[in-house]
Amino acid sequence: MKSKSLLALSMTACVIATGCNSTSVPESTSTEAITRPEMALEDTNTTDNTENTQEKESDILITDASQYVSSIENSNIDPALYLDYSAGIEAGVYKWILSEDENYYILAALDEKGEPIEAVQKAINVGANNQESIDLAGGDKKGDDAGQRQGGGGQNQGGGVQGGMPGGMMAMMNRGNVYQGVYINSNITNTEYQTMAIYVPKDYMETDSDGNVTGINHEAKIGNYTADTAPVVYLNEMGGWRSSSPKAADTSFLEEGMIYVSAGGRSRDAVDENGNITGKSPTQMVDLKSGLIELRANTDVIPGNMTKIISTGTSGGGQMSSILGASGNMAVYYPYMYEAGVLGVTKNADGNYYSVFDDSVYAAQLYCPIADLENADIAYAWWWVNLADKGGVYNGSITDFEKRLQELEASAFVEYINGLNLRDSEGNALTLTGLREGSYYDAILQNISDALNAAVTNGDINPDEAYKNYSDWLVKNDDETWQVTDLDGFMIGTGLVNKRNKAIPGFDNMDKSAEGDAFGTDTDQVVHFSKSVAQILSDNYEELSSLKGFDKEAVDDYIDEVLNSEKSALIEEQTNLLNATEILLANNGHNAANFAHYWRDRSGTADQHTSFSIGYNILLAAQLRGATVDYHLVWDMQHGNNEGTSTGTMIDWINEICS
Repeated sequence: MKSKSLLALSMTACVIATGCNSTSVPESTSTEAITRPEMALEDTNTTDNTENTQEKESDILITDASQYVSSIENSNIDPALYLDYSAGIEAGVYKWILSEDENYYILAALDEKGEPIEAVQKAINVGANNQESIDLAGGDKKGDDAGQRQGGGGQNQGGGVQGGMPGGMMAMMNRGNVYQGVYINSNITNTEYQTMAIYVPKDYMETDSDGNVTGINHEAKIGNYTADTAPVVYLNEMGGWRSSSPKAADTSFLEEGMIYVSAGGRSRDAVDENGNITGKSPTQMVDLKSGLIELRANTDVIPGNMTKIISTGTSGGGQMSSILGASGNMAVYYPYMYEAGVLGVTKNADGNYYSVFDDSVYAAQLYCPIADLENADIAYAWWWVNLADKGGVYNGSITDFEKRLQELEASAFVEYINGLNLRDSEGNALTLTGLREGSYYDAILQNISDALNAAVTNGDINPDEAYKNYSDWLVKNDDETWQVTDLDGFMIGTGLVNKRNKAIPGFDNMDKSAEGDAFGTDTDQVVHFSKSVAQILSDNYEELSSLKGFDKEAVDDYIDEVLNSEKSALIEEQTNLLNATEILLANNGHNAANFAHYWRDRSGTADQHTSFSIGYNILLAAQLRGATVDYHLVWDMQHGNNEGTSTGTMIDWINEICS
């Protein structure tokens, strides 16, 4: 078989229309899963339905890629060469490369000379206060929201087939070995995003006398795992809802004997070299699910237990991890996957779509998820509603229109929460009887209190020294534990009130400079998408129009685009397909089929980017479906994944659920 380079593709072939960018519902929306049907949500008030709704590990189809490469109908590369990794290794387009420290192997793409193709690693785009982003970027980092405020035009700053820098990210020096990875699907618009980097501990691979990898060492053991039992950590870097390109390995997972995958994927900033938009929703799931399928289809060359894949991500990446956790094997995604040339996804003569591979995950780790975008603004408003006169404003000012809109949004959040029918682990209803009243509010305060007590026990903080005059929001109990008694007082007392990060509204703001470029058609630079905000604007139009700061043209555009335009149904479906809470609760026309067995959320009490109630809602929804959840806030952690050790670590959790 003739050797090819990933970068030696014909430029004409690579620059295709848009692939699977979800600009419209594919020609047939009639879908059917080949391996398992979607399960009905029989009783969302019980936690004992795991057996009925979660797949058994023995049901997961793991087979060889070579059996299905010939059935792919949408390709501009050779699937037999690039999606069957053993064939690619034999042909010389892929190779296992030993890291510089000789501790792990990387499955990398080769150029025409047989040399690994080096990749330029982008800064991790998860937030202004994430130390990892600052360290990797080599300086200050404005974060995902800085990128968001650049507006929808940010998507035109790069991200084409041969490279380019996504809007809002910064180039950076390589740290460790970073190579171009292996393809995840075969209808290619963006090489740097439609690949993944696979990292494997050295001991798991067998080599010949020249050091070339010849197979998997099934007898090797590292820590708790062997090459056959090692869990697979599946990381996406879609912070800020931007595209994910493979990054260097986090060797702490490899040292534990785990497999580590840095997954690529297109999102709202993805365009090809001709400027065609390629990352509209749900392309994020198309690419991330493609990677999961490729891992399971290539177990002849990739070690690890493919029934134990753990997705993880931060900020927008936390959102994507939640969707991977909620949407396993949901046939509604198959038409989009078919268009992207995903292995094993086919269409029959009746227009029904099938997948022979499993695209679920065993567990989902979420860090400060920017999730439930159509309701994220009302959640954020509920958080800040009483603080407009106490420093809780964006850019130092607030108009009468914005203040009243925020009040209406906060009230809408009360209705939203009560409509979800959430319950705690003991089956008690979690509701709001007012802005700052009800069992849901009490649970939020308890979550904050638990975070503080964990930090105190860990020796991270002494509240008596850290906070003066705290009696209006914090009480020290007789047993030396602490109780947060007031949300507004907590935000003022900790200084969070002065760090507001979002406008009113902020995720779908009036000037369309936020995440709106993730939705709409492939000719839309950016659209409005928040149905909850649009409905508030419509229902209260007369009152709001009389207030200072009201912009009639902007408000009319917002209402029309989300509620009344020809695109409204498309936009609503695009948000539905990226909403884990609603899918888990079967509230938006979609019902989780095979969701993650285990869920873990770590969000910070000092996160000014989003309301951490969003992550809490996702885990409550997963718990209602019978999943095992691990939810903790981390005291004083800002928007990022620097969780410390006060509430355990992700590695501890993986070892616990995979032992």
